[in-house]
Amino acid sequence: MTHREEPPMEPGPNRLVEMAHVAREHFINDVPMVELASRTGMSRFRVARLIAEARDLGVLRITVGAPQALGRDDVAELRRRYGLRDIRCVTMPDGDSDPRSLRSALGRAAAEYLRAEVRPGEVLGFASGRTLASIPEHLSELPRCDVVQLTGLAGPPGETAGDLVRTVSAISGGEPASLYVPLVASDAEAAAMLRRQPGVAETLARMGEVTRAVLAVGSWSPVVSQLAESIAEDAAGGLIATGVRADVAASLFDATGGRISALDARTIAIPFDQLRAVPEIVVVAGGAEKHAALRAVLSAGFVTTLITDRDSAQSLLADPR
Repeated sequence: MTHREEPPMEPGPNRLVEMAHVAREHFINDVPMVELASRTGMSRFRVARLIAEARDLGVLRITVGAPQALGRDDVAELRRRYGLRDIRCVTMPDGDSDPRSLRSALGRAAAEYLRAEVRPGEVLGFASGRTLASIPEHLSELPRCDVVQLTGLAGPPGETAGDLVRTVSAISGGEPASLYVPLVASDAEAAAMLRRQPGVAETLARMGEVTRAVLAVGSWSPVVSQLAESIAEDAAGGLIATGVRADVAASLFDATGGRISALDARTIAIPFDQLRAVPEIVVVAGGAEKHAALRAVLSAGFVTTLITDRDSAQSLLADPR
């Protein structure tokens, strides 16, 4: 007699709850499988099996938004135009124009980049920037590496480069090298005096060891820049009148990517000649207000990796050059 094979039993409600929980934690909250196994008391093999079953049963559905993603040809063109090695692009939901949402999305993409690319023993460098300040909330682990602050303090508490360096070094387990001085001094003499202070001089010396710099972009027209906000309004207006359109790590640029050195003597930050010698330079920036500034910075030709949003990438592609 031939025995008919019985269909597999439907999973019970408890197992469905387990599937939904591990899938949500892994794919939405970015919890690694090993950490998820530790939290739940399961083996990582059981966690992986639950996720596979969740996909098979339709508890987990993964949608790839290919029609909205940046196409391969567009990526290749951006690399060609601006000499980039890598591009990471996020797509915001339709109708979401909240700058905080965009900063968070870019911070998440930057965190994913760092987790994937950073190797043990590297020396990371971070400049100031509101977007960069959102990276740690998405960064749960890093290989051991020291972290160097590339610019003096600017912005509100919790969003300064000093806060960022302390948080990232705690995640990596490396040594922080901080700058407990303002980004912009009152004049060149005051800046020179601050640079000679022992702690500041030590951090400035460590900037030459940086292997991977993570930078934000400041816009000067419109003004969306911690650097511009750190100087008097009339002084900022005067610099804009001379052609300043963007800043990165306290270095100023005109619309074509030309360097403007007007603030160099007053800023406490990595010198541009030293910055462009860093092997990997990652710029994290996006949003309509930054389109012109981002184009200016990329035109300077020193950035190796761009992390931005789809609309900003399309704006760069619309540049006729």
